[in-house]
Amino acid sequence: NLMKNKILIKNRYFFNKIARYYDNKIFLKYLTNSQIKMLNFVKIKNNSKILDVGCGTGNLLKILEKQNKNNHLYGIDISEEMLKIARKKLKKAKLKLQSAENLDFKKSFDYVFSTEAFHHYANYKLVMRNFNNSLKRNGRLIALDFDFGFLLNRIFHSIEPGNNKMHSALEFKKLFKQHGFRNIIQKRINLFLLLTIGEK
Repeated sequence: NLMKNKILIKNRYFFNKIARYYDNKIFLKYLTNSQIKMLNFVKIKNNSKILDVGCGTGNLLKILEKQNKNNHLYGIDISEEMLKIARKKLKKAKLKLQSAENLDFKKSFDYVFSTEAFHHYANYKLVMRNFNNSLKRNGRLIALDFDFGFLLNRIFHSIEPGNNKMHSALEFKKLFKQHGFRNIIQKRINLFLLLTIGEK
């Protein structure tokens, strides 16, 4: 358990440090394009309640705010500095300093998103259980995360601070199934990003 907390501490430190550089133009453009592609594929229903786990500087929530005025948006992150930036950007999303491991919503959401955050979680069993508990019946868990292929995954894992585990497409599918998700769909959003969607 100490090891897991170490990962959380490392991540909080890392993201607090890089928060002000996070929205640099090139990365932001890549992120935004990927997230828009993902949302076009997911087709969110009107008047949905949506949680973004590891919302960072609020990029996905900002796109969601623009796309649909009727949705109820929530975001959590472990970095105070990232949330400070997100708060300036967002008009109506409710934000909270919280980790995926401490997620305590019960059957609240139609959609739970995790974009570019999955490889940072400290405890996958706990996180997946929390995701499942947070979703309404038939709600959907949407994970968008880096998958560079076996070799590059290993390299990325070893060089990025707080990177706990890179999941392959197969590993994502298995993880979703193990935690009671069904109708699992996977799609490559681009060369480096893999989308996995499961229904509760």
